[in-house]
Amino acid sequence: MTTSSISVDQSPRLRIGFIGTGIMGRSMAGHLLAAGHELHVYNRTRQKAEPLVAEGGRWHDAPAGVAAASAVVITMLGMPTDVEEVYCGGGAVPAGQGILDRAVPGTLLIDMTTSSPTLAARIAATAAARGLDAIDAPVSGGDVGARNAALVIMAGGTEAAFERARPLFARLGKSATLLGPAGAGQRCKLANQIAVAVGMVAWCESLAHARAGGLDPALVQQVLSAGAAGSWALTNLAPRAIAGDFAAGFFVRHLVKDIRLAREAAEETGIELPGLATAERLYDAVMDGGWGDEGTQALLRLYTEMSG
Repeated sequence: MTTSSISVDQSPRLRIGFIGTGIMGRSMAGHLLAAGHELHVYNRTRQKAEPLVAEGGRWHDAPAGVAAASAVVITMLGMPTDVEEVYCGGGAVPAGQGILDRAVPGTLLIDMTTSSPTLAARIAATAAARGLDAIDAPVSGGDVGARNAALVIMAGGTEAAFERARPLFARLGKSATLLGPAGAGQRCKLANQIAVAVGMVAWCESLAHARAGGLDPALVQQVLSAGAAGSWALTNLAPRAIAGDFAAGFFVRHLVKDIRLAREAAEETGIELPGLATAERLYDAVMDGGWGDEGTQALLRLYTEMSG
């Protein structure tokens, strides 16, 4: 395992492709552009990439064009199906037009999506057979971490690929850790998401309990945040939820995807995760309520409805 509490160095100017310029990807790509790298971009909805193009990024009409023009390709997508299509072709990406089809030998591929460990390993194996380096490097920190270049980066791949990626990680995050071979970064991120999902249930239940007992949830949140029950989510997301602010820093639908990936990975290893099962049931109810495009703090809305 290699851990780096990374500091920015003077890395050479690179041709970097960035595919996926949504809530987090837009900020991440912007940091690389601001560092002086040549940026090539693609996003399914071009409008979301326009601010980067206006700042000097070069637009491409397909992932294959980005891959052919870049020495490093970074992806920050939504779902594992998106990752498979963008890398391998198929679905929304015509066959033969995926990243793996057009990347020049020697290109470094970095997938920062939260995805499947099995898929990450398969992409890495295909990449290696074509003379490419591939690393899975999902992140924690949400939209705030992306904007502030303070992400926690969890990587899986070879030591050599990690070292190639490290100067770029320094522009995007506050730490990066190589946890093992391809897929290890994804497995660590799923462990992170288990803690996130179960932790969200914990603070929502505590505030629902406080409200039902006639206490001011905002005051209770301040007290709990200062003690042993404190957490990042209780400090940062609970006040938003209490104030009725459910804007997404991280979508409910994306957490639901991560919960399912974690459950599937747990089933493969034969471990039972009852806390995760409870979180999955509750977040499925949030989705059924029509709140999939809200932030994960929308779980508190469900508890409010359940309590009448």
